[in-house]
Amino acid sequence: MTAQEPTLKSQYAEKVTADLALNTAEQERIRKEIVSLQENLTGLEQDHELLVGMRAAIGDTPTAVPAPRTGRKTATSARKPAAAKSATTADTKKATAKKATAKKATAVKTVAKKPAAKKPVAEKAAAAKEKPVPLTELIHQHLSGQAEPKTAREIAQALTTAYPDRNLSDNLVRTTTERLVARSLAERAKQGSTVYYTAIQHNTPAAEAPAAVPAQTENAPVATTA
Repeated sequence: MTAQEPTLKSQYAEKVTADLALNTAEQERIRKEIVSLQENLTGLEQDHELLVGMRAAIGDTPTAVPAPRTGRKTATSARKPAAAKSATTADTKKATAKKATAKKATAVKTVAKKPAAKKPVAEKAAAAKEKPVPLTELIHQHLSGQAEPKTAREIAQALTTAYPDRNLSDNLVRTTTERLVARSLAERAKQGSTVYYTAIQHNTPAAEAPAAVPAQTENAPVATTA
């Protein structure tokens, strides 16, 4: 038994060490998944704000019908039958209801079109440090600076080189780039079994993108199938 004690102790020590290594690796994997999910959530929130603004912009606003003026009673109106008075009252109520509805719709449309208050430069700088640049913007910046179409893997490798602190998988980059295609900020072209992406430039502020990722940070990856 005495000769076996060191052996058993070493076996337990090795097992505990292996379990600790697995635990640490699992924690790191989960952290990376959280970062990836946060990227997707940020993109969906931006799409939601864009769609809400578009819906408010194209919504039909009822035409306001002015209510009849009150306080001027003539001898002729005093002699109207009770049925005519009831009809006038009903018309007045309808006009008032339409006017209230028109005011509400106008207020909602005004709020949707009202530009956000400008933040001071210091607050903008602090917000930029706290909140990372959305992946959709990074991809659009990179594609805007490329002379040739790029695959999702090429984009992912270039952005990983430029931003090593962000966990960018090929699948995440492909999904986000397809979101740009859906928003008419990029276009896709398929050659054989390989899909290439190209940025689309617009004159609207929402589609303008800053300078692209420097070309020297790319690793010149080989095009792969999407």
